[in-house]
Amino acid sequence: MNRLDAFTHAFGLLSADRFPEIHSDAKAEVRDTTDRSQFVALRSVQHLLGEVEHPALIERDPEAAAEYLNALFVTYRFWDVGSHVIQIARDALSAVLSSPPSDMPEVPHGACYLLFPERWFWARIGPDEPHEPLDGIFMATGDNGREISVLAVLGLRADRPGFSQVTISVSTEEFVTVHPEVNTSPFAPTLDGGEAAGLKSVSTMGELLYLTRLALATC
Repeated sequence: MNRLDAFTHAFGLLSADRFPEIHSDAKAEVRDTTDRSQFVALRSVQHLLGEVEHPALIERDPEAAAEYLNALFVTYRFWDVGSHVIQIARDALSAVLSSPPSDMPEVPHGACYLLFPERWFWARIGPDEPHEPLDGIFMATGDNGREISVLAVLGLRADRPGFSQVTISVSTEEFVTVHPEVNTSPFAPTLDGGEAAGLKSVSTMGELLYLTRLALATC
């Protein structure tokens, strides 16, 4: 069975209808969409954010506004450079889990989707939320290569519109030097029976960034 495509499933209609408008506006206004501040200043981006944001959710969680912007920025960048999906091989990733690269791995095409082996890594969007399998990670460079933005896709399945997500943006320096904050053994399973099943968990933002960097090193 072919795997569900995260971008097409969640953003296919949006990208076909609205991303070309953003691209055209950026050319007309001479703005660099790899720069987050220039991207968000586009009128088409502002209009789109106004349409997709849920005021009640933002009122409960002010950080949700940043989540919307991060998701739009990263997925637009992915679309704009050609929608490159990089499949991460389990054997290759296993080999670098305990030996992270010392320098900054190159982000293919400046933006891409890292497709992970199915149901190997698990995470959750909050302490009271269920554990969900990690399908992959959208990522993009920004601010002339000084920023890295990632969007982890969790719980992707055909009978569900969209997916759960965790997003974060950090400087390139932070991305290169970050290490897991909590677990003495990175990606230690937190699911019941996870260790016996050979599963791994992503429990913190530090681990998410660390995993992204390790996956990049296998590309």
